[in-house]
Order: sequence, then structure tokens, then C-alpha cells
Amino acid sequence: MIGFTYRLQMEGVVGEQDRPGATEKVSSPKVGNVTRRRGRRRGLNEWQDLITEQLDEAAANGAFENLPGKGQPLRLDRFPNEPDDMRMANKLLKDNNLTPSWIGDRKKLLTQIEALRAEMKRRWEQTCAGVQAAGSERETFARSWRRSVRDWEARIGELNRRIVSLNISLPIWRMELHRLRLDEELKRIGAVNGDGESLL
Repeated sequence: MIGFTYRLQMEGVVGEQDRPGATEKVSSPKVGNVTRRRGRRRGLNEWQDLITEQLDEAAANGAFENLPGKGQPLRLDRFPNEPDDMRMANKLLKDNNLTPSWIGDRKKLLTQIEALRAEMKRRWEQTCAGVQAAGSERETFARSWRRSVRDWEARIGELNRRIVSLNISLPIWRMELHRLRLDEELKRIGAVNGDGESLL
């Protein structure tokens, strides 16, 4: 490798300034006099550090003060990722403070799912407290719990039908909701053990 570099130097292809570690003086009206290294590539982190350093220096010198529109909301009249065929419809919805129906349906469904989960947790805590307090009425609490589980199973079935219907209408797949499973919901509140067996 040394012989190859020497030969290139002798032929005038590579000069002393091109060797790794060599420096050069650069003068620029914006930057001033700077000495920089030549003959090696900068890594991504070096560039990011350099850019951050220059931005911090510019901010310290007040380069970002008194910009036009400072303190006012951005005017984003046109969204780059918005399809052309949806632009007018979205503008009409926005101007009239309306939302697409699937957004309202999704919010309503999420609220109902959270309400079901809160009800299940509250009912489980009441059942546990009742079973511990009343030894002779344990079977009554267990029957009441099993009846509640059957009711929740029916409600989860209805919610799952609505989730599937909503997922079909969503324009963005990342907004899809996962279907509920009774065993997972019971695990969430601690009503079943790891094997899926009821603790009552």
C-alpha cells in the first residue's frame, strides 16, 4: 500500500495534502478561518455534532430572533401526504369542525371497551372481598361471578362484531383495534391464573 501511494505521489495523482491526517486552512466569510483535516471521511455523528454546534452558536448569536411569524400558528393549508381526491372533503370537514365518522365510532368503541374493563375489575374486587368476608355465602358470590362472566362474554362478542365492522371502514390500517378475548380480559384483572383456570 505504501508503494502504491508513493507511486501515485510521484506521478502527481496524490499529493502531500491528500495524505490521511493532513490539514488545510479554509477561509470563508460566513465561517471565518478554520483548519480542517483532509483525507478522511466524517462519520454521521461528527456531522450531527457539527450541525448541532453551528445551530447552538447561531441561536446564541440571536440568528433566530425576530423571525417572521414568530409566536403564531403554522399555516399548514396543504398537507403533503394528503391524497388529491380527499383534499376538498378534508377541508370541508375541518372548516365545519366535523370529523370523519370512523373517528367518532373508534372513540366511542374505545370508551366502551374501557368501561367494560373498569366494570370487570370493580366486580372482581367486590367478589374477592365478598368471598373473604362471607364464608357460608361463598357459593352465592361464585354463582354471581359466573353469571357476570357469561354477560361479559356476550358483550365482548357484540364489541368484537363492532370492532370488525370498524376495522373494515378504517382508511389507516395502523388505527385498527384488536378483537377482545374474554380469557385475556380475565387475566388482565387477575381473575384467572396463568393456565386460564378461574380463581373462584
